[in-house]
Amino acid sequence: GLTIAGQNYYDADAVHLVEGAQVLVPLRCACPSTSETTNGVKSMLSYLVTWDDSVESIAEIFGATKQSVLEANMMTTDSVLYPFTPILIPLDYVLRNGLNCMPDRKKFPFKQVIVIGASIGMGFLCLSLFSYWLYRYVRKRRDRMVKEKLFNQNGGLLLQQKFAPFGRDGRAAIFSEEDLQRATDNYSQSRFLGEGGFGTVYKGMLPDGTIVAVKKSKIIDRGQTEHFINEVVVLSQVNHRNIVKLIGCCLETKLPLLVYEFVPNGTLSQRIHQQDKHCSLSWEDRYRIACEVARAVAYMHSAASIPIYHRDIKPSNILLDDKYTAKVSDFGTSRPVPLEKTHLTTAVQGTFGYLDPEYFQSSQFTDKSDVYSFGVVLVELLTGHKPTSFSGDEEGRHLVASFVMLMKESRLSKILDPVVANEAKAEEVLVVAMLAMRCLKMNGRKRPPMREVAMELEGLRKSQSFSQTGQNPCAFEDGLPDEASEESIDSTSMSLETFHMHTSTL
Repeated sequence: GLTIAGQNYYDADAVHLVEGAQVLVPLRCACPSTSETTNGVKSMLSYLVTWDDSVESIAEIFGATKQSVLEANMMTTDSVLYPFTPILIPLDYVLRNGLNCMPDRKKFPFKQVIVIGASIGMGFLCLSLFSYWLYRYVRKRRDRMVKEKLFNQNGGLLLQQKFAPFGRDGRAAIFSEEDLQRATDNYSQSRFLGEGGFGTVYKGMLPDGTIVAVKKSKIIDRGQTEHFINEVVVLSQVNHRNIVKLIGCCLETKLPLLVYEFVPNGTLSQRIHQQDKHCSLSWEDRYRIACEVARAVAYMHSAASIPIYHRDIKPSNILLDDKYTAKVSDFGTSRPVPLEKTHLTTAVQGTFGYLDPEYFQSSQFTDKSDVYSFGVVLVELLTGHKPTSFSGDEEGRHLVASFVMLMKESRLSKILDPVVANEAKAEEVLVVAMLAMRCLKMNGRKRPPMREVAMELEGLRKSQSFSQTGQNPCAFEDGLPDEASEESIDSTSMSLETFHMHTSTL
């Protein structure tokens, strides 16, 4: 049993204890057994037996049964209770200030829930991270495969093969789709520069700080992929101060992207057609720009490694840099020409008003077709009128036909731009007008080559001596009589009208 002597350090044989000594008194303490819990026992009370206590009296005091007290203490009805002996009293209730031996079912297991929750959360986090990584990996792999397919489809391998002989310095850069998306802020509307017949242009900045113009093509003929790659290779070799430089391309997209140098001051068309004439280009600037454009086209025709026909020369395709130096741009319709050929036979492409009537009728584009377009540009520089919006002619002729007619009648001043009329000498205007007349001849073979046009303009500009000042504006170089002149004028008007009717039905 439980004894006081067994729990203390003093001599077990001592009878008297010293005053103030600490004595450990053992008490019985237990929780209900399984069978007791089944019988409704919720707690066990330790009770110290005193004099005159019996099992019956103790059970009655605490509302327990005699049998349950006997069983809890492993006693029988014959067992003797000794005073100061602790016994256990089974209770079917929980004492307010006592120790509850039964588990509190209402108590929430915070620790377990936290551990379980943390484990589940970590599992979900790991699963989410793995799923995200797997998604990114699969997506990158799929995107890479798509880009490789588009790169090959757009002639990427062919371009690399053709660039191989040129070395690093002689080839255009090949950009990734991400490079150009970053350069243009994902083609933000704030970077939009303009839109033409063959694509949309955005301003961009490369990682090295170079400002570029990124052109997104609208359409491409998959059957002309090799032709397109040849153009990229040829244009990347073009190096002329008056031609917009092709910096590179991107072939990872559905439609190829071309990257050109950025030219900040807009187009020649914007400068000569703006309403505020005080801000319009001076005659000196117009003449200089005409010289620069002529040099650029002459270079393309005869000085480039392979002759290139621009096929869409017009003021809106002539850009002006920060010093108003002209740069010919937009080679969307340009074609390199094999050295053994003198013309290209293609579907008619170009801009109404600048299109060579001979090319429209025969579908054969020659270098003289570019000469005709340049002649229209000269007329536009002189008059300030667009070839398709001119309405000053009483008979409804277009600008070119009206220009030719007024030249014949020596009444060119009627359609001269006020800036030209006020600033230019009559002799200078007449010489440029005569050169434009030669460029606009109906018979392409009678037009001067661009090299000759450039040399003549440049020579006049440097020498300021206009040897043809006294020449009759009606006197054509090939000596056509007046009747032939009339026929040429009527043919020009008729061709333009025919072209206009044709484009209206498309």
